[in-house]
Amino acid sequence: MRNCVLTDIIISLLIHGDENLTTKDEIRLLLLNKKENELLDSLDKEKEDVQGFLLEIAGNDSDWKIRKDAIKILGKGKVTQSIKFLHEILLKDHLTVLRKNAAKALGNIGDPNAIPSLIEALKTSKDPSIVIEVASSLGMLKATQALDDLLKMLNNKDGEIRENVAQALGMIGDSKAIDPLLKIMKDDQEAWVRGQAAEALGLIGDKRAVPNLIFTLENDNGIGVSVKTATALGRLKDSTAVEPLINFLQKSQNVESRRAIAYALGEIGDKRAAEVFLELLGDEDETVRYWSCLSLGFMQYKKAANTLLDVLKEDESVRVRKTAALSVGQLVPKTKKCVQILLETLETESNFEVQEKIKNTLERIAKNQGYKNEKEMIKEMGLKK
Repeated sequence: MRNCVLTDIIISLLIHGDENLTTKDEIRLLLLNKKENELLDSLDKEKEDVQGFLLEIAGNDSDWKIRKDAIKILGKGKVTQSIKFLHEILLKDHLTVLRKNAAKALGNIGDPNAIPSLIEALKTSKDPSIVIEVASSLGMLKATQALDDLLKMLNNKDGEIRENVAQALGMIGDSKAIDPLLKIMKDDQEAWVRGQAAEALGLIGDKRAVPNLIFTLENDNGIGVSVKTATALGRLKDSTAVEPLINFLQKSQNVESRRAIAYALGEIGDKRAAEVFLELLGDEDETVRYWSCLSLGFMQYKKAANTLLDVLKEDESVRVRKTAALSVGQLVPKTKKCVQILLETLETESNFEVQEKIKNTLERIAKNQGYKNEKEMIKEMGLKK
């Protein structure tokens, strides 16, 4: 009870600014009580003092859990002065959990000066869990210096290591990784690794990967692979993927795959997919309907106006109705009937955000037709608001 009371006092002082956080015991108490936000705030207020205490606690405290949480704060607080200290923890500490958290903290700090330490750990660490964190941090730092060492790790016998290395290579974004990733996507025995390789290829953004991604979409039945592959094709925005994506959609019963393909077709933006999106407006999944609404608006597919108005009136999802209103605005239909439907829907719509989207759409239609504002348009059309 005493600890809880003391913590509340410390937090109150921090919030109200009556006293600075100055003692190691107080910082340790906040760590003990998982007061992460308060600790990060204190780093902003009294940076040098708090950094020093955190470093001391992270290095010497008798409780490894407190040390772990102090290391996390050093990372989330982006304390660049802790890089050398974290280097020592990462490479020399006897506790795996602390070494893992040091690797993660170095990535969170976001300073390229941390890269040499991470590369050294990648080369020397025998613990898969540490290698995974190191690879992730190298990806976050977009460490091209680590590219060759990461590529070697694609051959590791541990599937989780291969998966996380593939992810890191995607985040780094160097086209040198394309051929090795294509090989992993084709040959790896684990579906989740093949899927991660596909995702990485999409992140790198080189369209040379498109034919192989299409082949994988059509032929790899591994769990989750089609989702990752479709998403990658969407990121690459290559129109040659449109027909394969549509064909796959027509035979897919998996909701995650439908979501990914709806996203991908929308990102590509080819009007060959417009009729597919019109059908998907009736899909049972909210996210599929959302992407379909959004895509029809971005495509400027004028034939979709009436169907989108029906969605605006009838769909149970607020997010979908908002998006339908937005897309109708992008199509800027000119008919009196459309304006009348928007006005009627505005009267019956109960959600404020959807109401605002409808108002914005009416205003956009009015300006597009040369009226000063929505009221003038309504009056000229002989309609009632």
